Amino acid sequence: MTPRARGAALSITLLCAALAGCAAPPRASASDRAIALYREGRSPSGAAAQRRAGPGLGARVAAAGEPLALTVDDAVAWARERSAELAAQDARAGAAAAQIEAEDHFENPELRLSNIDVEPMVHGEPRVSAALRFPFARPGEVGANVAAARADEAKARGEAREIEIAMEAEIRALFDQVLLLDAEIAAADAVAAARRSLAAWMKKQLAAARTTALDEAMTELAVVDAEQDTVDLRAQRSAALGALLARLGLDPSVPVRVLGEPKATWPPPELPTEEAAVELALRRRPEIELAAAQLDEADAALHAGRGERWPWLSFFEVGYDFEPRTRTGLGWTFGLAVDLPIFDTRSATVTAADAARKAELRAMAAAVELVTREVRTSLSEARAARDAATEIRRRMLPAAERAGEEARRVLEGHAIDAGEALEADERRMRLELRWLRSVRRYWEAVGELRHAVGGRLPAEAGRAPRSGGVERDAPR
Repeated sequence: MTPRARGAALSITLLCAALAGCAAPPRASASDRAIALYREGRSPSGAAAQRRAGPGLGARVAAAGEPLALTVDDAVAWARERSAELAAQDARAGAAAAQIEAEDHFENPELRLSNIDVEPMVHGEPRVSAALRFPFARPGEVGANVAAARADEAKARGEAREIEIAMEAEIRALFDQVLLLDAEIAAADAVAAARRSLAAWMKKQLAAARTTALDEAMTELAVVDAEQDTVDLRAQRSAALGALLARLGLDPSVPVRVLGEPKATWPPPELPTEEAAVELALRRRPEIELAAAQLDEADAALHAGRGERWPWLSFFEVGYDFEPRTRTGLGWTFGLAVDLPIFDTRSATVTAADAARKAELRAMAAAVELVTREVRTSLSEARAARDAATEIRRRMLPAAERAGEEARRVLEGHAIDAGEALEADERRMRLELRWLRSVRRYWEAVGELRHAVGGRLPAEAGRAPRSGGVERDAPR
């Protein structure tokens, strides 16, 4: 190889090495990065797990072997702090807010240097013209840009608020469901115990030839049916608690003590009137804020479009000519430009902006109608569930009290009709279980109403969180 060829090969090698050094570093695939974040989030000491968590609850979770005592307010705050989706949406809202400031400005002036001729400069007669040009924004142009940025911010904050509303409503509903299922499980256990007592009595009657084997077998079937109800309720409770822990980003194996009392006290707090509920939703729901921001954006665009129909300064320029024959102080120059809307009168732009404004006005009316309809539907369902539970309770209490008293009297007196007393007591407990299920349906409807109005109801917001409530261990 000749020296020239060796030099060319060396140059090519060095060039390839330089290009390789400037290349972007290799990146992991999207799935690998997502799995890494998932594994990091599962670790109690991981960055994702401690992203925004407060020290109190986080320290309790990290303590090995110590059950986590959880109230509904703790759960809501914990979920809000740990939500990656909410954190991402808050970051988008912050970026949109920064964009508002970026749009709220006038264009910078422009310094121009012209008439720079080389030949006069070589012969000692320099000639330079310097000018400062100021652009002029049309009336409303900056405001339209700012309004568009505000609409983007409102959209980002509205989406964050919608995430927060749905998250809080879901957590409160799951919390209520867990506590009420605990009460239902206790009632179902009582029903099963009553049926077992009745089955034991039927066995004695069968042994004494006072009943038939079919009656005894039917009683045993009733016991199995009651025990299956308990199994089903425990499965529902386990699923509700698992969903609650998953919503909090906690491992299902974390031991938890759910603090609180089942909301079986009747009557419940008053539901708001339709007018109060609708107005509360219109103040809270992010759809209304977004619709209003988009309407403001359309108003600003229409104002800016109307301003373009009139002549307006494009720029104003002031300068000075530096050359030997210019008398001192007399080299000033001035210039300006005026935009004349002759060929394009901007009428089409104004018409389009006006149509867009009308569309946003109708969109806001549609958002109000949608929110109103959701609140009315949810409020109607909650009222219907409350009335049904109230009717069950009204008819149940007198009959249940009388049946309980008569059953106790018969059983204490060791009367011969003890079987009927046991059956009456079992029916009374079954009615209690039915009542608790109607209460749970009511609070599920209240959860939907909370979502519709955008947060806690007025009667709930005024109540201080209970402390020292009943502790209920999560099943392992």
